[in-house]
Amino acid sequence: MAVVVQTKKGKSVTLLNPNEKATKFCDELRNGSKQTNDGHVKFDKFGYPLKLTEEERAYRAGYLGARSDNAKVYKYKKKKRAQKAKKN
Repeated sequence: MAVVVQTKKGKSVTLLNPNEKATKFCDELRNGSKQTNDGHVKFDKFGYPLKLTEEERAYRAGYLGARSDNAKVYKYKKKKRAQKAKKN
């Protein structure tokens, strides 16, 4: 669940948990434009939506890929532990 905190200067900042961050990155990759942590599209000074650069796309795709890899490793290890416990 996202948390809204106040900075020392009184500005509100939304902090995302890893699942919400992944959802945000997935939406940004799908739409091709940047979003705030509140889910609103970011605009430049002329009112056009900010587009993702190639580096930003690569970072977001890598983040989502790493989450997927970690989940696969976790499931594999969990399966091995269950098999080992079943033998004993």
